[in-house]
Amino acid sequence: MAYLLSKENFGKMGEYIYRKSGIFLEPEKHYEKLAKYIDARAAAIGAESFRKYFYRLRFEDREGAEFQELMNAVTVNETYFFREKEQFEVLVGQILPELHRKRPANEPLRILSAPCSTGEEPYSMVLHILEDVGIDIDSTVIAKGREGHYSERSVHAIPPVVLSRWFRKKSPGYALVDDLIGTVDFQVVNVFDRNQMRRLGHFDVIFSRNMLIYFDDASRKEVAMTFYDMLNPEGYVCLGHAEYMSRIVSVFKAKKIATTLIYQK
Repeated sequence: MAYLLSKENFGKMGEYIYRKSGIFLEPEKHYEKLAKYIDARAAAIGAESFRKYFYRLRFEDREGAEFQELMNAVTVNETYFFREKEQFEVLVGQILPELHRKRPANEPLRILSAPCSTGEEPYSMVLHILEDVGIDIDSTVIAKGREGHYSERSVHAIPPVVLSRWFRKKSPGYALVDDLIGTVDFQVVNVFDRNQMRRLGHFDVIFSRNMLIYFDDASRKEVAMTFYDMLNPEGYVCLGHAEYMSRIVSVFKAKKIATTLIYQK
């Protein structure tokens, strides 16, 4: 099948996406998915060729809506409640008590979940804490997170007693109880847009699990230093189990609690 996106133009498109988002697309893994998306999107907006679609994306997308559609198509949002639950246990049992001892009693602790996908990760934390912020570059998953409606797969790892207390059955799947809706501040933010990130403020803990694996070394370093600047003194970063901050930058202090590695400013 012939696509509007040729394999020669894949490099041009990949470079544009990389510069705007830091996401590196490998030809052997991402060509067909991206080509199918461009065919469908070009037809929807009346662009008869890749050149016309790419021109619109680069020069006519002043509000960023077209690029947002593209990001929604290429990002991966695989998650569920209590995924890698050991980190939540470390957060609740070690990190938060330590930070509470060091912070003024009337000062709320702030946590950033980046990316937050459809909200499973920040809502997993909000069951235990009062304030949480979740960001993602995919606007469709942000909208789903605000709804608080989840599939059977999303909630499969939640203990039954927790599920019955904080969720109600809503076909298909489950919905958060009304008291939890609104406790997470969902925003569409690009981690490579430093102005957007700065506007979020400073945080005590940043959860960024399984995002950096999609970036190259330079992009990982840039995001890691953005996180460092956004953390309050002695704040923490939690990465996915396959990610190691020490391989990216040397400014964080690594700590191992049980089987979990965390990184402190």
